[in-house]
Amino acid sequence: MGPSRTLATSALVSAPAFAPVTACWICGGRRLSRYYESRMDFREYADQDPELCAYTGEHVWFVRCAACGFGQPEQMPTLPRFFERMYDQHWSPDWVEREFAASYKDAIFASILRRLDALVPKDRRRLLDIGAHAGRFMSMAQRAGWTVEGVELNPRTAAYAAKVTGAPVHRTGAETLAFEGRRYGAVVLTDVLEHIPAPAALVRSVVRLLDAGGALAIKVPNGRAQFVKERWLARLTSHRMSLAENLVHVNQFDPDSLARVMADAGLRNVSVSTAAPERVGPEAPFVRRGASRLVRGSIFAAASLPGAVRLPIALHLQAYGRKPA
Repeated sequence: MGPSRTLATSALVSAPAFAPVTACWICGGRRLSRYYESRMDFREYADQDPELCAYTGEHVWFVRCAACGFGQPEQMPTLPRFFERMYDQHWSPDWVEREFAASYKDAIFASILRRLDALVPKDRRRLLDIGAHAGRFMSMAQRAGWTVEGVELNPRTAAYAAKVTGAPVHRTGAETLAFEGRRYGAVVLTDVLEHIPAPAALVRSVVRLLDAGGALAIKVPNGRAQFVKERWLARLTSHRMSLAENLVHVNQFDPDSLARVMADAGLRNVSVSTAAPERVGPEAPFVRRGASRLVRGSIFAAASLPGAVRLPIALHLQAYGRKPA
């Protein structure tokens, strides 16, 4: 790593520091090969959090495990509560309200609810949405007949989700809920697990939250496919390759590593398929919206064919597993 370049506004801010990560977070393997150099830019935090802003200009290599295919950082920032501080966005009430009203993930949410409807008996329809954001999925699940609760650490979105659903939204981790003895027929993590360092521990805690026979649904980007997509876009266009800047997608799953982390946590009947795509919202021009939906829909249809989940066109992964009865 080169010398630190910092935009810190105070002489009291320490130089950015990192600690090496020498083993795979999923399987413990130590044959890790570099494949992408992530950039850090926290200038927007200059006033809010100078210590976090000091990491601006640093770079972290991502490495891939030869044993299971999982990608992760070669080193991690040692700044206390690094990820909590990074995700402490001060969103406005209007923005949170627009996020609840936005329909861009509805196809993903609907497909998850259809699958859970087939996996979970009607007398166990109690669902926990981890990473509930503004509560849209919770609201959809309520309308589908589920009793819902959420987990959301951001105070603004958590308060809004609780208000619109009338349901509990916990501002604590899955580990705490499991220790308290809470149990659910289904737990859902949609676009969450890629943001949590050392994800195997979280998945084990989530499995503890399930009733016997309960189902876990996980949706994440396909890190390997996203890398191929970004590399080709950068080669063919003026697009600047961007895969995991600021360590936002700190975990880079592929189908094998996602299935493994779920199976190692004790889940059975684990299946991994191509996830439904996000949709361009109605605020986009009609022509652009139609073209985008046609392209994304066609890619999703091709990526849903047998075996295609291992191809670079499977940009997102949807996985399910059940806790032994």
